[in-house]
Amino acid sequence: MAPSSELFLGEWTRALDERYRLSLPMEWVESLVSESGECVLAKERPGCVSIWHPQQWDQWLSDGVALVTSKIRATGRMEQFQMFGRLLSTRHKKVPIAGRGRIAVPDSFRTFLGVEAGGEMLVVGAAVCVEMWHPARWSEHIGEYMPEFRQLFDKLAD
Repeated sequence: MAPSSELFLGEWTRALDERYRLSLPMEWVESLVSESGECVLAKERPGCVSIWHPQQWDQWLSDGVALVTSKIRATGRMEQFQMFGRLLSTRHKKVPIAGRGRIAVPDSFRTFLGVEAGGEMLVVGAAVCVEMWHPARWSEHIGEYMPEFRQLFDKLAD
């Protein structure tokens, strides 16, 4: 959850400026920025990068890594652990949130998103984090999952 315990909900169209900066919805900035003025970007799936409050990301990451590490020690699946390490090493990065709620999207994240300067992006609330999407990838994703929304809602509410 966002540190304010409110869900991130909504969808906005944004454009990357010539310096690859993206403006976040101002109502979300306070819930995403740490005391040091940073947030965490995380590669999710091609065309999608999530944005997290650093404290939440660090907690989720440390809990997950501890669990995986204990399982690896028990099973000795070193090759899988090595792949896990490679993916984890390049998956996330702390970036500053500057004035007017802008973040500069680093090069490897722009490549992962498939966006260029001046290109359109969608900023979407994903309940516990915020996501940046390439518009075509978002359309594919939401088109695949929207028909199942009611079932998911009922399952989570049960």
